[in-house]
Amino acid sequence: MLILSINEGIDASVVLCKDGRVVFAVQEERLSREKGSIGFPSQAVMHCLKTYGLDARAIDHLCFSNLGSPASETREDLFNYYARGARSWRELLRAGDLSGVATRFVGMLPHSVEEMGRAWWSSRKSAASNLAVERQLARCGLDGIPISRFHHHSNHAASAYYALRKNWQEPHLVCTLDGGGDDACAHVYLAQNGELRLLASTPTGHSLGNIYASVTFMLGMRPHEHEYKVMGLAPYADAEQGREVAKSFARYLDLDPGNPLRFKRTIPERTSAILPRLLQDFRRVRFDRLAAGLQLFTEDLIQRWIGAAVHKTGVRNVLAAGGVFMNVKANQHIAQLPGVEFFDVFPSCGDETLPFGAVWQCHLRQGGTLADIHFDDIYVGPEAGADLAEARARYGDVVDFHQLDDPEVRTAELLAQGHIVARCSGRMEFGARALGNRSILADPSRPAVVGAINRMIKQRDFWMPFAPAILGEQAGRYILVPTALPRPRIAPFMMHAFETTDCRSEFIAAVHPADATARAQMVWRDVNPRFHSLIEAFGRLTGRWVLLNTSFNLHGSPIVSGACDAVEVLLRSGLEYLVIDRYLITKRHGTEPSLAPPVLDSARPRSPAQP
Repeated sequence: MLILSINEGIDASVVLCKDGRVVFAVQEERLSREKGSIGFPSQAVMHCLKTYGLDARAIDHLCFSNLGSPASETREDLFNYYARGARSWRELLRAGDLSGVATRFVGMLPHSVEEMGRAWWSSRKSAASNLAVERQLARCGLDGIPISRFHHHSNHAASAYYALRKNWQEPHLVCTLDGGGDDACAHVYLAQNGELRLLASTPTGHSLGNIYASVTFMLGMRPHEHEYKVMGLAPYADAEQGREVAKSFARYLDLDPGNPLRFKRTIPERTSAILPRLLQDFRRVRFDRLAAGLQLFTEDLIQRWIGAAVHKTGVRNVLAAGGVFMNVKANQHIAQLPGVEFFDVFPSCGDETLPFGAVWQCHLRQGGTLADIHFDDIYVGPEAGADLAEARARYGDVVDFHQLDDPEVRTAELLAQGHIVARCSGRMEFGARALGNRSILADPSRPAVVGAINRMIKQRDFWMPFAPAILGEQAGRYILVPTALPRPRIAPFMMHAFETTDCRSEFIAAVHPADATARAQMVWRDVNPRFHSLIEAFGRLTGRWVLLNTSFNLHGSPIVSGACDAVEVLLRSGLEYLVIDRYLITKRHGTEPSLAPPVLDSARPRSPAQP
């Protein structure tokens, strides 16, 4: 049974499932080269069909990630929504923005009236959007295939439960939390024996995700994209001042006193219309204190919410999905909650992964069994070398291709000598995290690599740390692992933050300088054997079993997909070395690159706590 699942909303994506196993998945942005593509993922659908030689006769079922197709919009439309929301009533009226006035008015209505109006408007929009989707499917040659739609939050929950459950027999709590989808922003499920039973639902307008996104906008960053930058900024502020700001946020949103498995706002306007209040209440608060207060508020509220669910049900196995759980610092605290014995988060758990949950729900609805469902890893995208011949034809006059006998060993040699190497190898990892196959790598014991990578390509904000990729067998040497995280494969998808050990000087360039934590990826042989071999080879050369890992992309652009993208970034940046599968690629100098002197200062920091 072949099922094609489509997310046509924010972070549009496609997943192909065969008999319960995901065989292919890709985000539209990787092919369109437009960061965070929104809307019907036509290029991703066509790429999938072409790669596997499929047409409408071969696909048994189509499924979608929402009950109704989201309104057609662009990334710019999304940002304009926040810009409009930041205007005062007077500014809206003066500009003649009657639509903005109506939106602000609706945000102030009593909840019951608001929901009735939203339901009416959503039905009108969905009818038009569904018709547009039918046209898109016809253009892709996929008309006439049976279609199923699943609730937004049930897809988040299904992705986490069917992929990450401890086993089928034990009960699990599955918690979903995001800005909103299908008129809900949070769900709590009890899952057992393959079934998900909804315990509590928080309606839109009471969303922690809305508040975090609005503060991101207020700080001059891009909501639904740069929330991680706010999280990274938070530890730089004074803790006590951060706690004072957190108290102010706590006056906006809390747990529902009548049902602590739900959230309930304590302000009149819904959380998606909160920007004017934020601008008024925090107009004299420093940016770092604001980030710190928001992060502390977020961590506290999520911990109390999950703690309440554990207490009410007695279930100590917890799984999570939804965009708010991309917050790795909050995840770190959840894993340490006294009542939680088992905890994990679906990799890259924003809306891009909704189709994973949808295909597994569809598989079971169409007669598939639980035994069929498998989730091995997230390396399910296009092959790096699929367009290698095209790259050689297009760029052969400006770069040199050197075939390697052992690309992992050669890459490790370059890294050990202080060079920075871009790696585009094997199948592309799905989602927001670069997990070794579309990564820029460096020796993290050298503090100078941070500035070098930023100068070469990343232009990363000065306060943001890079991430370490650690050989799984050596994890305990570098980080403190909570007992609640699944064994034996601990944290392979970079969804958790960790306290670091006294060996942090060995990877100081990948440690957060303000609080000495790390958003680490554990690399296991059975998950990614070639990346594991690379780190092993680096460890044999240096005695350090960890690499700095950051995404392989130009600043503001999506992660590279294949060979042509990778060579293009090489040519447009200060990178010197690129490895694509078995080829080392360098800009043409006339000679093969040597392994001569290190390009960076190898001096170590005096204190393990300071970069």
